[in-house]
Amino acid sequence: MRLSPVFICGPSRSGTSLMQASLELTGSVSIAGETHYFDNLRVELGGAAAKAIVSEDLRLKVEDYFLSLTHRPFGHNGSPAMGWMNRQSLRNKATEYGDTPDAYFRAFCELWAARTGASIWGEKTPRHVFRIKEIVECFPNAKILFMLRDPRAVVASYRDWKNHGGFDFEKDPGHREALAEEELRASKSYHPLIVALLWRAALRSVKTALRAFGGDRIRLVHYERLCEQPDIELKLIYDWIKVDAIPDTASVPVRNSSYDRFSSKGGFQTSASTRWQATLSVHEIRLVQFIVGSELADSGYARLKLEGDWIRTLLLLCSSVPAAIGATRANAGRSGNLTLYILRRLSALL
Repeated sequence: MRLSPVFICGPSRSGTSLMQASLELTGSVSIAGETHYFDNLRVELGGAAAKAIVSEDLRLKVEDYFLSLTHRPFGHNGSPAMGWMNRQSLRNKATEYGDTPDAYFRAFCELWAARTGASIWGEKTPRHVFRIKEIVECFPNAKILFMLRDPRAVVASYRDWKNHGGFDFEKDPGHREALAEEELRASKSYHPLIVALLWRAALRSVKTALRAFGGDRIRLVHYERLCEQPDIELKLIYDWIKVDAIPDTASVPVRNSSYDRFSSKGGFQTSASTRWQATLSVHEIRLVQFIVGSELADSGYARLKLEGDWIRTLLLLCSSVPAAIGATRANAGRSGNLTLYILRRLSALL
């Protein structure tokens, strides 16, 4: 039986890194870091993504895209010459699968998994939630985990995000500056309305995928349930992806928290479920609840009854226009095709 690749997606700051770490702890699964391939390079290439590569320039472009990710994470200006993956090994593996850009994606993920001897390969890019159809077309037996988290907690985590360790800047001169640029991009992308709309669009996108492909291919994972009863939730997930393992929740690392430092363990924290109540303002909470509407309760989250006037909330709403313009500019280089990037997210809201 061919084992199914596993894809992790969902709104940013929803626990995708926690899920990645939880799966990798089994020893049977290896999840490649964020490639953004299906929503970036693949969009840029259009129909050429599934066709054999005939141009050496295109081949080098595709190879450099993936090789740079073995040097630094996506968006950190990685160098294809400084990563751990060998160009010829990547090329040889891609040739086995058809010598297309799509084949390079699979080759990259399999070589990533081969480093640890994992039998199941996978990939984690939160915004691939808007590309589930394309993923399933490429990999019909794919398993896709969607991380669902209270949108108010997502907003708070996105607003407060900053790197809390995990990189060796001394061994990689220039990475500190690249990370600072990434943090600046994230800050320019923040507005509670923007984050709330993206949460809503992501939820609608995965619901569409569920109707199309069913629960055997798509699984929603509530971040809060995962933190409150990790042993139970992880066992269900392990069974779903057909991995025979006992959850070792005490050893799951903290990788990408907005509030806690990078750590070798301690990834499950129940306080993360309610922290937003103390960190968000009344007006931020009210705006988020207004934007997500009934989908808040439909997803299992209670709406807070808030006192006070709407004046400051309306002012916050008005500030979303210049914020949206700034966010679009800040993310222009990460979309492959900016027009399609915007339209795909807007279409999910309709």
